Amino acid sequence: MPSLSERLLAEAEEESMSRNLYNRGVAVDHDEWLGPDDDFDPYQIIDDEDDDLEDLEDMKVIFSQMKQERKIKWEHKRVDWNYHRQMLVHTEEFENRFRMKEAHFDALLDILRDSLTVSVKHSMSSTGGNEPICPEVILACGLRFLGLGENPPALADMYGMSVPSAKRVVRMFLNAIDFNDTCPELRLVLPDPTDRRELEALADEWRNVSTAFGLLNGHLGALDGWLPRTEAPRDVKNQAAYFSGHYQCYGLNCQALCDPDLLFMYFCVAAPGKTNDVRAFGRCRALKEWLAKLPDEYFIGGDNAYTLTDKLVTPYTKAEIDGDEHKRTYNYYLSQLRIRIEMAFGRLTTKWRRLRSTLNFSNKTNSQIIRVCTKLHNYCIRMSLKDGTYVRPVVSGNVDELNPSAFGVDPFDGGGNRRSKWGYLESDPEAVAAPVRYSVLVTPDSSRRE
Repeated sequence: MPSLSERLLAEAEEESMSRNLYNRGVAVDHDEWLGPDDDFDPYQIIDDEDDDLEDLEDMKVIFSQMKQERKIKWEHKRVDWNYHRQMLVHTEEFENRFRMKEAHFDALLDILRDSLTVSVKHSMSSTGGNEPICPEVILACGLRFLGLGENPPALADMYGMSVPSAKRVVRMFLNAIDFNDTCPELRLVLPDPTDRRELEALADEWRNVSTAFGLLNGHLGALDGWLPRTEAPRDVKNQAAYFSGHYQCYGLNCQALCDPDLLFMYFCVAAPGKTNDVRAFGRCRALKEWLAKLPDEYFIGGDNAYTLTDKLVTPYTKAEIDGDEHKRTYNYYLSQLRIRIEMAFGRLTTKWRRLRSTLNFSNKTNSQIIRVCTKLHNYCIRMSLKDGTYVRPVVSGNVDELNPSAFGVDPFDGGGNRRSKWGYLESDPEAVAAPVRYSVLVTPDSSRRE
């Protein structure tokens, strides 16, 4: 039996012979030199591996140049929340900064605390040992983001965190509000169409804000559309669908229904900005199903952008009025109710100033920002109703004196101070000068209904 050295020498000779034959282009039957019981040794030395080693050295040099030293994380000094809060309370700036009273802030914090709590372990590992951001600061950042329109870099400098952390806490806040289903003050709820007692109570509230001497019985809500401005969306195929020719900007068509206290009962980001209100309203499936279930004596009010039906009343056009004071009186009383939705939009955008700017996020984030603002709008009103500090806006006076700008509502149809540009009021100067018997009310004839 050959010794170990003899076996190794024989294998080396066979390997050398096969390599020489291969280099000369001679076909080699591998079974002749590699037996069935032999295994390939990946660690065996190859005579011509110098080229491979040179390639590896070149790659090593390239990767060493690309590799960057990891920066030492900056330890951001967290703001002292207790001091920050006491300072704002003492200077009477708390409500201005966070768009709600101190007690309402605390109540909202208790509701969202679990959703706004950061994992201590995750925070310590990701920040190099820095303490986690407390729920109070996360709520403060979110409210300032929406209420004052402050951006993450400013919030990061103010509350002692990195810019990525500021963006992350804003997302946490938006998700906490948007997906909350336990807080009744945040909800947008339509009344039960089968509960006549609830419907009649809502109709009574509308009668209390009308001077129509009880003639507009059964009115349950004011409907209108609104276009929040956005940048040209980059996450859609057809950007032109989001450009509104009427407002000359990109935006989203939102449909909303409010009650006499300016609470949103329904709100929907319904369509791209180019879509008109009739088509956008057609996409509001939940609202249309609710209207279909209402008893015959109840209805909602909208402007001339909508189609007149038994459940949705609209004003007469100027051509239809044609000097008829009864029809013009009807328009006056209907406008007295419809203006509540304009006032609701005005209150929404005045308190949550982010909506007065051009939204420059994705369509998904823009829609979430709008939804969260409407929920916070309802929260603030309901909390004020609870503690008795809410004052219901009152519309009084005749059509010549009624100016929506007095209620902080800018005209939404491109108008200025001229009465003829108020899209939601009859404003023909000659008609205004004519005497009107406001005790007479004439509803649209059935020929205009579907």
